[in-house]
Amino acid sequence: MAESGGSDPFVAMLRAVASEEETAKRLFTAMQQDSLEMYRQVIPGPDLEERVASVGAYLVGVTFSRYVLKNGPLAEVSDEQLVRHLVPNLRGILLD
Repeated sequence: MAESGGSDPFVAMLRAVASEEETAKRLFTAMQQDSLEMYRQVIPGPDLEERVASVGAYLVGVTFSRYVLKNGPLAEVSDEQLVRHLVPNLRGILLD
């Protein structure tokens, strides 16, 4: 997303929510299904749909702060710092 110049599909979906809600819902659903299928291949266990949905919700917040509003601590840290912050949190959601 950092290198997309604002053209990342996830960022576009967030920007579209205010004016193109149905389009944003379809894009989000497709992205969620793709993620679910990918994670299903590598992460076993119960409640995978809920865990993947939680990761999506977490990333929506991070993306909104960093790439849409471009404001606050998450917008100001380097990509490397952001990754160091995100990895343990995402692992916790997916693997617990």
